[in-house]
Amino acid sequence: MTLFVVIYLLALCCYFYTRTSGKKLYRAVNKYLMATMYLVLAIVVFFRKYTFASYQLLLMAALILAWLGDIFLVFDFGRGGDFFLAGNICFALYEQAVLVDHGFGFGSFAWVFAVVAVMLAAFILACQKWPQRFKLGKMRWPMTFYLSSIFTHGITGLAMVLLLPGTNFVMMGIGSFLFMISDMILTTYRFVLDNNKWLVRANSLTYFTGLLLIVLSTV
Repeated sequence: MTLFVVIYLLALCCYFYTRTSGKKLYRAVNKYLMATMYLVLAIVVFFRKYTFASYQLLLMAALILAWLGDIFLVFDFGRGGDFFLAGNICFALYEQAVLVDHGFGFGSFAWVFAVVAVMLAAFILACQKWPQRFKLGKMRWPMTFYLSSIFTHGITGLAMVLLLPGTNFVMMGIGSFLFMISDMILTTYRFVLDNNKWLVRANSLTYFTGLLLIVLSTV
């Protein structure tokens, strides 16, 4: 496992260069390596530890959809986003299933949806007030819909950190929160502050670190 983490982090360090190099082939190979690493580890752990007919299948579905998102996003932003949207829904449902399975009713984490509503309202108001800065155009409402899924995923992860004891739950929750941060950074890069290499690297760091923590939480 130590060797796996070392190789994964070395690949991530390489990705800081290949992601901004302008060479799409190098970027794709580097990204696909990391994506396949986290997915293969997740599959191995799933078949060793869990039964097929359990809510853990939601997490596997989420990770497979994230992997497909990684595969397509290099060449097709829209199609990749569709897979990530579906993946975020599965992640959020899985996290909520974990909370319920450990004795927390809906009322215990209903605040998650209030926080998500506030974040979405802030995003919509910002787009309305500064349309020249938030250059979403026709992507405004699709991005609002997508952000609702990643906000729910990330804030539910935060609820896991706050409500559930245990290293694995903390890792899962922090990983999900980092996933959310990575998409917020990516949105800023794509529609507000484009051509900023440090934003791209920050997106890669938070995203792939988040996915690593999510998968390691199952180990």
